[in-house]
Amino acid sequence: MKILFINTIKLDKNGITTFILNNAKFLAQTNDVSILASNEVDSSIRNILIANNIKLIRVPYRKKKPLQYFQGLKQIIKNEKYDVVHVNGNSATMSIELLAARLAGCNCRIAHVHNTVTDHPIIHNLLYPIFAVSLTARMACSNAAGQWLYKGKSFYTINNGVNMSEYVPSLKARNSIRDKYGIKESEILLGNIGFFNLQKNQEALIPIIEQLDKKYKLVLIGDGILKEKIEKIVNDHHLSTRIFFSGNVDNVKDYLSAIDLFVMTSKFEGLPFALVEAQASGLHCIVSDKVSKEADLTENVQFVSLNNNDDWIDTILDASKNYTFERRVSVLNNIQRRITDKNYDAQKNAKYLENIFKKLLE
Repeated sequence: MKILFINTIKLDKNGITTFILNNAKFLAQTNDVSILASNEVDSSIRNILIANNIKLIRVPYRKKKPLQYFQGLKQIIKNEKYDVVHVNGNSATMSIELLAARLAGCNCRIAHVHNTVTDHPIIHNLLYPIFAVSLTARMACSNAAGQWLYKGKSFYTINNGVNMSEYVPSLKARNSIRDKYGIKESEILLGNIGFFNLQKNQEALIPIIEQLDKKYKLVLIGDGILKEKIEKIVNDHHLSTRIFFSGNVDNVKDYLSAIDLFVMTSKFEGLPFALVEAQASGLHCIVSDKVSKEADLTENVQFVSLNNNDDWIDTILDASKNYTFERRVSVLNNIQRRITDKNYDAQKNAKYLENIFKKLLE
């Protein structure tokens, strides 16, 4: 099979990219796999692609010059004669890639949604008719995401699986990261992973940290358009000794080892990859009630309203009361077994995806 994965957002350190890479690495063992990106790709991702014999295809200008992007993509798909074009995104703007694949003669054109809301509702609604006729199969990261985008039409749910062995907490990594930020073992480190934007809503964590005891610290992992704004708010509130910004990192699993509680104040989500990673690392997770309830794979996730900071504070205090790193490690096998039993193992899911591709091509 000749497969082209497309990420409609940046091929960067984000959940959709992780999903694509996890599946591409497995599928490339027995198939011809390419990944298309419209941005300059980080060297760490390039190295992963090279090591796994995955081709990287660059077509710039998706946002700035969409017509040039569309024409370039159509020509590549036509020349390469892909059996499967698998488009990953959050809305009907995936119609750009799906229509290009249709006009290029690809007969298996898959839309895969990773969210339950779009930041661009007007464009989404305008493009929806083109989107609906350009795809040949539908996929979603969760039932909630699929129901939202496909409006009652059938779809496959492909879980955002992880490689469990990669998320076993390490005491060495924990100490290294905590030493880097000057965090004592007696202090409680909260963590959040995500692109800095309106959806991820990291700003909501600032007043929560401000009202907690000074032994509570927070590390915000990621980058994005609102990062500078949030850094300024942190400085204005004199919280720079308690709230840290790591930027994009290659060693998320080490940060998860260092963290004591995972927090997520998103305004909407499909089934966030970072939340699966946090659970696989044995972390107790406190998330907004806008996150899909399907995301609780371990009975280790609590959902709290964004409208009540007191509830967030009480939940954090209660969850951290009896936390120890040793206890977390001691129950990890049981936690990871629950995740595997719910079909969130990356390798099993990649095999399932491959079987769907084969079925669609019959």
